[in-house]
Amino acid sequence: MNNRAFLKSFFTEHWKYMAVNAACKLNLFDVLEETGKTKNQISKLLAVPEENMELLLKGLVSIDFLDRIEDKYVLNSLSILLTDKHSESLKYACLNWSGDHLEAWSDLDISLKSGNSFFENKYEMNYFDFLNNDEEKLDNYHKAMFAYAKDDYKNIADVFDFSRHDSLMDVGGGYGAAISIIKKENPELNCYLFDLELVLEKCKTSEDVNLVSGDFFATIPNLCESILLSRVLHDWDDEKALLILENAYNALPHNGTLYVIENLTDKIKDEAALLSLNMHVITKSFERNLAEYKTLLSNADFSILETKKINDFQHLIVAVKNEK
Repeated sequence: MNNRAFLKSFFTEHWKYMAVNAACKLNLFDVLEETGKTKNQISKLLAVPEENMELLLKGLVSIDFLDRIEDKYVLNSLSILLTDKHSESLKYACLNWSGDHLEAWSDLDISLKSGNSFFENKYEMNYFDFLNNDEEKLDNYHKAMFAYAKDDYKNIADVFDFSRHDSLMDVGGGYGAAISIIKKENPELNCYLFDLELVLEKCKTSEDVNLVSGDFFATIPNLCESILLSRVLHDWDDEKALLILENAYNALPHNGTLYVIENLTDKIKDEAALLSLNMHVITKSFERNLAEYKTLLSNADFSILETKKINDFQHLIVAVKNEK
């Protein structure tokens, strides 16, 4: 493929994702079940005109997200992962990257010029306040993050032995993917999940995990000898990240341990460059390297003891509370 041909194809790559995204919004994959359905049956179930439904169905077949067997459209190994009932569903991850997120990227140039996130420019609030004002969007966001975290942290207990502690609190842990995995592998560990009450109301984590509501910008309760911040700090600029760390410091006992899970740009081949662009336009933050996290932690009176690779992107930073 020559450069002109590549570019003309590249410009419309988003069509594929948006077709799949539309199918998820319509719950198309959910209604097909194991045996599949005809276009007429699907049209009636989803209340979409048959000729329009056929356009989408053919599009999904063309990009290998559906199979066609005689007159029926059938789920395949990709689309089955976009159904609500699948134990490894990525449906809400698919939904996450359209809508407001796609609109934000459309205004990336404006965000770069202004220095503000899309949500600050358009709504005069940060992304998380925006989510907190919309129950459905907040729930969909946390379902998406839960799906990613289940994959990202599935081997975390093999990477680090948390059984050295009596208690661990996952601060800002959303729907609790990380702490649930750790608890399953360390049943004697007293585990806590700390997040906003409106998040925890929808949380369906293990009953063995204690739920504690609060705001990590205000105060973190003194309940545990160790704290986990899993993909929290990258959501915030240095000033707000430092405030979270200072509250974690105050919540920990003497020689308490802080665990930070983040992408370390100096450990990633492409330095997570596009992800950093995403963090800027969405939350006015960025992905950091190990030296930048070391500085942040030092400013909050933590010392890094070691780092452990969790997967190709995330590392676990192990830090200890210094005594002032």
